[in-house]
Amino acid sequence: MTSVGEPLEINSPELVHLLRERTSGGCVVLDCRPFLDFSLAHVSESRNVNWNSVLRRRSKGAEVALDWLITDKTLLGRMRSGGELSRAQPVVVVVVDESSRSVGELKAQSVAQMLLTALRNEVPTQICFLKGGFEGFSEAYPELCFSKTLSAVESEPPVSSGRKTPAYDQDGPVELLPFLFLGSAVHSSRRETLTSAGITAVLNVSSCPNFFEGEFQYLRLTVEDTLAADIRACFSTAIAFIDAVKLGGGRVLVHCQAGISRSATICLAYLMRTRRVRLDEAFEFVKQRRQVISPNLGFMGQLLQFETDVMCQG
Repeated sequence: MTSVGEPLEINSPELVHLLRERTSGGCVVLDCRPFLDFSLAHVSESRNVNWNSVLRRRSKGAEVALDWLITDKTLLGRMRSGGELSRAQPVVVVVVDESSRSVGELKAQSVAQMLLTALRNEVPTQICFLKGGFEGFSEAYPELCFSKTLSAVESEPPVSSGRKTPAYDQDGPVELLPFLFLGSAVHSSRRETLTSAGITAVLNVSSCPNFFEGEFQYLRLTVEDTLAADIRACFSTAIAFIDAVKLGGGRVLVHCQAGISRSATICLAYLMRTRRVRLDEAFEFVKQRRQVISPNLGFMGQLLQFETDVMCQG
């Protein structure tokens, strides 16, 4: 290999060799594709390093720090220290984009180029670039990739009367992230549904009862589904709660009455804050999993304001 810090171009078989040779985190794969693309398919155990277009424009060609690109502080610290598992096997960092055949093809403002520059400046370990990107690797080694097949969800207005369960609630809550689920009061009222999904905590964004106090960890944020309701005031508390559940190895269900407006708004805010994505991208991501989401216009306005705050943070 070349000297530490200089990007080494590798092909798919060489990445496979690294993944098999350097187990237990010895090979860190950083995927620079958009969050939505990454969420649907990626190299198994890879990490997403998507940096949105607004922050790219704000950089105005200047070099950016790894803190802007990587939100996982534990991973960041391990890479900056060299991530050495043993003196004979330091961690190797591999940068992956969609399909670029070489580092020379990368545009200056691409996420991959910015990441490579930041890594060279801050990480004292070997840096590699995957030739052909995820597209080439997934074609050659689909068994080493995660791929999520989205099931179709029937979209229909919520049932406002009677005890009939809407078609979109017949199954369990939808998984947005391995630790984050979105659903309705129907899901929160079924112990078997919660346990089968591995739910350990419930974030209730409504006046619905907490059905299983003592069995699950609960946080209630009472918000009315009205144009005048200030749901943005709940964002920080909700995000902190979800992160705490995640850090504890648990899984959290976010729900309101129908799982359409209030709980969807909280999940959108969480994705925007923690994944640094814009509202339209977060909305598309969630809607593909639960087609009936429809935050009211007041909530959408507050999410747009929140987007401005998120995008302006370095």
